[in-house]
Order: sequence, then structure tokens, then C-alpha cells
Amino acid sequence: MIRAMGTIRTILALCLVASVPGVALAGSRGLHGAWTASTSEERPELLNVSMQMAGHEHSGSRFARRDFEGLTDAQIQSASSVPVQFELRREAGTLAFEGTFRDGEGAGQFTFQPNMEFPGALRRLGVALEGKQEDEAHELLKLAMFDVSSKFVESMQAVGYSVPLEKYVAFRIFDVNPAYVREMADVGFAHLSADKLVETRIHGATPDYIREQRAAGADLSLDQYIESRIFQITPEFRAEMKNAGYPNLDRDVLLQFRIHGVTPEYIEELRKLGYAHIPAQKLVEMRIHDVSPEFIRRLAAAGYHQVPIDKMVQMRIFDIKPEMLKALDDASD
Repeated sequence: MIRAMGTIRTILALCLVASVPGVALAGSRGLHGAWTASTSEERPELLNVSMQMAGHEHSGSRFARRDFEGLTDAQIQSASSVPVQFELRREAGTLAFEGTFRDGEGAGQFTFQPNMEFPGALRRLGVALEGKQEDEAHELLKLAMFDVSSKFVESMQAVGYSVPLEKYVAFRIFDVNPAYVREMADVGFAHLSADKLVETRIHGATPDYIREQRAAGADLSLDQYIESRIFQITPEFRAEMKNAGYPNLDRDVLLQFRIHGVTPEYIEELRKLGYAHIPAQKLVEMRIHDVSPEFIRRLAAAGYHQVPIDKMVQMRIFDIKPEMLKALDDASD
């Protein structure tokens, strides 16, 4: 079973806004720093925003353009530089931006005014901020960036997820919501842990993917669906292997093919070199020990043709080079 908790922690570490020593928090000014933004060609409805405070810490995230008050498409796409002032209002606080935009690129300064009543609203739901009291504004900025609201927390608690605050942040980052929880239950995976829900989102083992796999005959455990998604065990890959002469391979063999790089191209190259109808596990063994088409050609150039697969594997294990064998043979003549 593939364990993705390290991946989850890594991605969260990259995504979350950390507390930065030396950032000003002066009365009504709140936190402040610099921002840059750019549009997305693939997702024109989104705006990529990065923020820097005190020259140390960056936070980048995608927002729906409609989330910003006072910012228009005309300003964002202006052919000449135009001044802008706009806001992102969240329950945890308000981000106020000022600067310029031109041709889909923007930059300027921001301030964050935290809502100091929001921690109390969370406490009433049984959820506490996780940082030190002096870092409270930074924690609220994180919650504002990812739109962790009391309404969202309540909605997740209603479907069975009374979890620490960092889990709600992860839910928001990876788009885990009550509708997604219900969809996973509909395909047979109810009462998943918070981490497992996030893991399915990270790797794309979504209800749609699970239904697609089942339609192709793959009735698996959730961890197997996650593995299959990570290593791209798709209906298309099954069809490619069938066309290469390997029909009806089970998922575990297909997984080994993906992990070790047994491709239709590799199989075809071996066939051209005279190695056809190789058992599936032998193909995996050859890949593990780097019995490559190039190695076989080196053997042929040294005068060794159609060497048995097991012998070639042994040569690779003991690092016996074709040129070494040829030199020994020449010396014995």
C-alpha cells in the first residue's frame, strides 16, 4: 500500500502561510507586505496570487476572480498599467491590495486586518488556533487565504469530521467538502479518515476515477485505486499491453510494469532483437536489472547472440560487461 502522508505534509508545508519573524503588526495596519498576481491561460476564471512579507516568506494560491471586490477584468487585462485597489473579504479577516495591473500581470502592496472575533467563533465549534498567541494574526491570515470559515467547519462537522484546525485547512486546499464526502460514500468508501480523503484528492483517486476503473473491470480497495492513479494504470495502458501481446494482465502486474518501466516500446525493441513472447515477470526482472536493448546490442557487437535472459540478468547483477568477455576470449585464442 502506498503511504502518502509524507506527500501530504510536504504539500501542506509549501502551501500554508507561516509565521515570519519581523513582520509588522501595528494596530489597525495589521500584517503587510508585497503581492504579485497573474492570470491563468488554462483557467481564465482564476487569478494566481503570491504574497511576500518581510522579504522572507512566500505564499501562493489560486483564487476565483469573483472573490475580489473592486477588481475588474478590464483592469486585469488593460494594455497599459492601471492603478488598482481591491479586497478579499473572509470571515478570518480582510486582505486589502493596492498596486497596478497590465496585460494580466499585477503587483503592489497588501495589508491584512485580522478579525479578532473569529477565534472565539472557532472555539464555540470546538476548534482552536494552533499557533502561539503572538502568532494569531498569521494564523488568521492562513485561514483567510484558504477561506476556512465557521460555516465550512460546521458543514464538515455535520458529515462526521470534527478534526483539528490544520485538517480543515487541508480540506480547503485540496477541495474536500461535504459533497465530495458524500460522493466517496456513494462509490463505497464512507467514513474515511481526514487524511485519506485528502490523499484521494492529491492523487486524483476521485469518485469519477473509481467509476471509470470499475467500468474497465477493476474492483479494488481504495489504496489500490490510489496506487493505480499514481502509476497511471488506465484502461488505455491495459489496451496498449494487450496490443503488445499481453492481454488479461492483472492489476499487480500492470503496476509492476509501470513502476519498473516496462512499456510497449521496450517490448517491441526486444522483439526486434529476437526476444519475443517473454513472460511478464521476466520483463520486470529485465527492467529491474537494466537488461536494456542497448545492452543486448553490445552483446551482439562482442559476438554473443541470443544470450538467454537469465544469463543476461546474471551479467548485469555481477556487472559483467560484454567487452570484458570479448577481451578474455580474444586473449585465450
